[in-house]
Amino acid sequence: MPEVAWFGVEVPPTEPLMPVIVASWTPKLLAANWGRGFAVAVPAKFAERFRRLAESSGWRVERVEPPELPPLRFYEELAGVWPVPETLSPRLGGVVAEVKRGKAARKLLNAIDRQYVVRVAPEAFVRKPMPQEVERARARAEIYGVAVVAFPFTFDEERGSGRLARKVAELKVPRPRGWFTPLDIENLLARTREGGMYKPKPKIAELMDRGLGRAFSVAAARSLALEFREGADNSLLLCGAPGTGKSTVLDTILAQVPEGWSALVLDPTGEHRVLERYGYAVLRAGVDVRVNPLSLGPAAAFDVLKGVIEGYWREEMSAAKGEVLRRALLKAKDLAEAFSEVERALESADEGVRNAAASLIWRLEPLLSCPALYGSERAEPLPAGRTVIDMSTIESEEGKAAFALTALHLAYSGAKLGRWRGIVVIEEADRLGDCEVVNRIADELRQYGVSAWAVGHSLARIARKLADARYQLYFQTTDPDTLRIVDPKGEVLPRLTFAQALVRVRGYSPFSASLVFDPEIAWSKSALKRKPPIPVTAVAAKHGVDPRALAAAFSRGACEALRRFLAGAASKEDAALLDGLRLRREGELTKLGEACLQLCEEAGL
Repeated sequence: MPEVAWFGVEVPPTEPLMPVIVASWTPKLLAANWGRGFAVAVPAKFAERFRRLAESSGWRVERVEPPELPPLRFYEELAGVWPVPETLSPRLGGVVAEVKRGKAARKLLNAIDRQYVVRVAPEAFVRKPMPQEVERARARAEIYGVAVVAFPFTFDEERGSGRLARKVAELKVPRPRGWFTPLDIENLLARTREGGMYKPKPKIAELMDRGLGRAFSVAAARSLALEFREGADNSLLLCGAPGTGKSTVLDTILAQVPEGWSALVLDPTGEHRVLERYGYAVLRAGVDVRVNPLSLGPAAAFDVLKGVIEGYWREEMSAAKGEVLRRALLKAKDLAEAFSEVERALESADEGVRNAAASLIWRLEPLLSCPALYGSERAEPLPAGRTVIDMSTIESEEGKAAFALTALHLAYSGAKLGRWRGIVVIEEADRLGDCEVVNRIADELRQYGVSAWAVGHSLARIARKLADARYQLYFQTTDPDTLRIVDPKGEVLPRLTFAQALVRVRGYSPFSASLVFDPEIAWSKSALKRKPPIPVTAVAAKHGVDPRALAAAFSRGACEALRRFLAGAASKEDAALLDGLRLRREGELTKLGEACLQLCEEAGL
């Protein structure tokens, strides 16, 4: 058996392969991709010349041990097809080829020409016009002066042959299917680089994990399967301009998360409510779910508020502001009490303290009219199972950021105690910014088996630890910060269309792909009627009540108690709740109660 040299190869997307192959004078070659990277094999005699030429062309080339090819068979779709179409199905696994020069090349050119010459008289011939792709293929054959005998193959455990695979690995061309031009081979090799469709049989442990629901995979594209395993790094990033298919692809993936997994979707726009038809529970922030940053403890509450100031507002938390905020949180049970403590700092004799307090008041005030941030004094666990939390009910963008950060902290604290595992999806992660708090929480989440999936528009605004995901899908964009990091020459991302992405998987070379999405999800999202935020501020102003008190009192439970009270069916528990929230006094609704009742109607409760 002749000695064969194998190389693991990475070729820039815009670089052709044939010039290097032709210039190396190798008489035979094998290119294959079976889900473990693109490999090229040449006779050992030509290996060093091939390596030098490849590296000088910008390829990354590494000598590897000869692999064992899986069973393979001839690729029938190419039988009788010439020239090879550029839009070939991606099932191609590889090609073994023999490069012919001289007379063989001239024979190929003559064969092409004969197909386009018609005899119109005994001694008269007319040349028919060649299709453009044929002209291009012929021109490339004439320029290089070579023709190729090739055997394109695909991997197939059921119908394929191990004996055939061994022959191919020895650079034997088993069944020549006619001549190919260099351009044809270029198309085949390009398709092989994008291939990798063969998946080895999973190990017994992997089969058990799947059977027990501890692992699952999602077909994201024809040449891409996302593998998720309990306790592993399952992080995912989707980044691109609005309207490029990010949320549609994300919902298609989320719809395939099996029951038994916890998947929490923090949805600031309400568009992921379409997942309800796939078994997700949809809860409304401030109505069905309320979180209290102070219930996490002073340190974690400080993290949340610092994250809002540094991430959303992009302001540095100075030492003076930090000290005023810490002191306020030590004495408070909720945001309203913390705000009152900051207001008292305005009376300080220290000018620096007064300035810090004034700055904090300006940033914290929008959070006070957010019912979703007035939860219990004790930290409530995150809902288990597959859940969407609709945050479109929250009026302020700062409130959405604070809610998301509190939810991340709850996931972290639950994971530390072994009470919560799964996936947290952060839609519009740009809102949280690239601040230290978010990066630290994201890093801690990974250590405890909680995977963060982030969706955003610009890498400049997404936390580094969220952006450094195992799976990264970059959709169409002209954002300069994203292009600078991912596509410096702007050759790929600006040209993508809906649901197309540049895919980066840790440990693999980037490639572009058309992603799979469910058309029913796309239609449902387009037909979805967005609900407006719950208008706490406007209703409070109308009734002349403090928006803080209205936000603290509003909840689904309060609305149901109010409805039963008006119907004359209130229980003792209802009366105690309404009295405790100051919604009722001496058997009559207070102004706050009337405002809360209107807010219940506005929220559709």
